[in-house]
Amino acid sequence: MSIDGIGKRGGVTPGASVPGAAPAQGEFQVGAPPPGAAASVASTGGTDAFQALERGEIGVAQYLDARVEGAVAPLLSKLSPDQLDFVRAELRAALETDPVLVELVRKTTGGAVSGG
Repeated sequence: MSIDGIGKRGGVTPGASVPGAAPAQGEFQVGAPPPGAAASVASTGGTDAFQALERGEIGVAQYLDARVEGAVAPLLSKLSPDQLDFVRAELRAALETDPVLVELVRKTTGGAVSGG
């Protein structure tokens, strides 16, 4: 007797409706950003900053600044300038001191994290 369900028929037929599930919005495409994400990436400049870093147009510190700005962009209308400065400083400090983030930055950028 099997308890894991292997070899048993079942599941959902492709294209069948699932009770309680919302219908899909648009057509699914592999690699396509979710709805609204394209505007978010464009506004943060994350991809542009990475490409500029790869081309040698900006350094790692400037790339990290661009990523921090992208991270705080959704908060611009919700926080005061002082609060935004605090969040920026905390994010930047974490990127420079947290061992996991430092290693991630090093692997992503191929460079060391530098202050400023």
